[in-house]
Amino acid sequence: MERSRTAFDHWMHKHHFTFRDKRGRNINVQCNLCLPKINILSTARDSTSNLKKHLESHSPSQMRKRQNTEMSEPEPLFLPPKRLKSAVWEYFGYLKDPGGTINADGYPVCRMCRKKVSARTGNTSNMAHHLRDHHPKEFAKMNRKHSVVCRRRIRDESSIEAPSSDGPSSDGPSILENQMAESSSEAKEPKIDPTTIYHQTSQSRLNSLVFNFIVEDVQPISILEQPGFRKLIEALSRGDKVMCRNAFITRLEVASNKMKGELKAKLDKVQTLCTTADVWSVQDRSYFGMTCHWLEDNLERKSAALACTRIPISYTCETIIAKIQEIHSSYNIESKVQATVTDNGNNFVKAFKEFCSEDDQEVEQSHFEDLGSILCDGDMGGDFFLSYFLPPHQRCASQTLNLIASKDLADAVSKGQAGKLHSSATEKCAAIWHKAQSSTEAADAIESIAKMNFTDPCCNQWSSEYYAINKLMSLTDSQLNELCEALGVPHFTPDETAYLTEYTDVFKPVAFALDLLHGEEKCFLGIVIPTLLTLKRKLEEKAANTRLFSKVIDSTVKAIDSRFKQVFESSDARLATATMPQFRLWWLPEDERESLRAQLITEVLQVDQGTEETETNGGSVHEDEFFSYGPGSSGNKGGKREAAEQVWLYLQGTNKDLKCLNEFPGVKKVFIKFNTTLPSSTPVQELFSNGSNIVTPKGHHLSDEHFERVLLLRYNSKITTALE
Repeated sequence: MERSRTAFDHWMHKHHFTFRDKRGRNINVQCNLCLPKINILSTARDSTSNLKKHLESHSPSQMRKRQNTEMSEPEPLFLPPKRLKSAVWEYFGYLKDPGGTINADGYPVCRMCRKKVSARTGNTSNMAHHLRDHHPKEFAKMNRKHSVVCRRRIRDESSIEAPSSDGPSSDGPSILENQMAESSSEAKEPKIDPTTIYHQTSQSRLNSLVFNFIVEDVQPISILEQPGFRKLIEALSRGDKVMCRNAFITRLEVASNKMKGELKAKLDKVQTLCTTADVWSVQDRSYFGMTCHWLEDNLERKSAALACTRIPISYTCETIIAKIQEIHSSYNIESKVQATVTDNGNNFVKAFKEFCSEDDQEVEQSHFEDLGSILCDGDMGGDFFLSYFLPPHQRCASQTLNLIASKDLADAVSKGQAGKLHSSATEKCAAIWHKAQSSTEAADAIESIAKMNFTDPCCNQWSSEYYAINKLMSLTDSQLNELCEALGVPHFTPDETAYLTEYTDVFKPVAFALDLLHGEEKCFLGIVIPTLLTLKRKLEEKAANTRLFSKVIDSTVKAIDSRFKQVFESSDARLATATMPQFRLWWLPEDERESLRAQLITEVLQVDQGTEETETNGGSVHEDEFFSYGPGSSGNKGGKREAAEQVWLYLQGTNKDLKCLNEFPGVKKVFIKFNTTLPSSTPVQELFSNGSNIVTPKGHHLSDEHFERVLLLRYNSKITTALE
């Protein structure tokens, strides 16, 4: 990835320094005048004032001596480490830094006039322009030399793909045109030869590339009407026209229908899946997003976006209920959804509380409004309730734990014996973070003193604030005092420093647990209970050694028991944990293991029988196969014995790798059934994100319907062929 331009790149004295790395808003460089002593300096990306001051510290005679040495004879030029095929590198090269390394991050130097040209190794068009304008003889020589090679490439490509009607000109393309084509081909598509772009690209292929560019990068459709973009594409394609807005909309509808058809076909083959749902309000509009997730037979998780549809800005729980039911039925997955994972928004919780197929009681009942009175308004009969029958509801575990940390833990801290100390200490931390974000001088001072960058923590993420405090407390007392002095903020008292140090030590397990539940690498429901049990145990161990936080720890542990009560009692969550080789039944007390082992045997027996019924579905049923007398009947004893033996062997094992489940097919099926459910609703949030930016329909001049189609195509591009 190329480094973005800074003030240092255009500075006349940059040759006295060697670029090292980038740190947030600053860059680090090494002074060449100080060699052999290694002197690393930091400066803001948009300023060179620190470096100017450093140069002024050197005597003029020392600088003249170095400049005379540099001008005595031209330094040799070298090709970039990554050798490129472009012929322009015959006339350009890079200088070596004092350490003997080729400085490919700098500007290439012309071998004829020793002038530096603003260019990168991946894009050589500026270098070709320099030859054309300043060294026309060398430019013509390079074109003549390369024309034969270009024509040979065209012939070779024509033997593989059918050529277009317009063949290459007799003189062949110029090297400048080849360089422009080379730079334009850097995309997610397989690498395309530049001559193929000019001479082999058909109009349909061009339309596909432009369409994919707009969808994958979420570009505004208005770009199709911008004169500069149209000229660029028409020049690179040798006259092919850019599709118009109406053509794009038509293509979008076709691709969207194809994607939905392929996705339905995939979901028809899936036995168990979970969905995640969330609502965003963006620019006075609200959108309901839903994704679905399932496990393949190799236990690889697959994800797809189902909807991202507009809902009223003042949405209610019945609006959410209707959307969930509508989306599930449109993909024929109502009976396959093991659970729907949501955040802790009141409308989501109320919807599932009233209409979920299983009890989903919330500890703090006072937070809910009387939804029944809303739904009973109007002419709606009793069948209304049955029509909105929802799958089991799973709260986002990471958001629930974040709520405990940011509300219950924070309330206990503020009301405790060190409440005032916590308030004064965190206010000083916030002052440092604010200074670091609002002033480049402050950021430079922090970089110089602390050798690190500080960012303003996210206001609704407790772990973000925790890590920011932890970074501050990693400084020595002298560094912290020097930092406060430089930024003009009040100094930390010894009591405040001791308090924050103990705070970060005691609640480190909470931050680790949040990271674990928020991550997607081990995105299984079975990890929730062991994480919470381990967190409780570690906090209780800390309580015996803390001076200030014993009562806070007690309140936090009680909040975990209260807010996660449903999870601890959930048979689905317990079976999900038991089928994870990493945990099995080791996390359970001895007196509870036998009961869960019996449940696991029953589940293995049921999934095996379910598989047999699926395989024979649609065929004739023998009379003996029809009669059944329950799990204790003689006809069922053989299968139960096999299930019990398989579970016993599984529980006796010690291999913690998921691949070991292949040795226990029944247990593996139970694992897939219960661990398909995600512990977090994070994936649905990716629908609206493009990197770190939030995608909005207004900003991209899209209607709500077209906005949804673009986002779904982009999200599902890895599992469908609609964008190929």
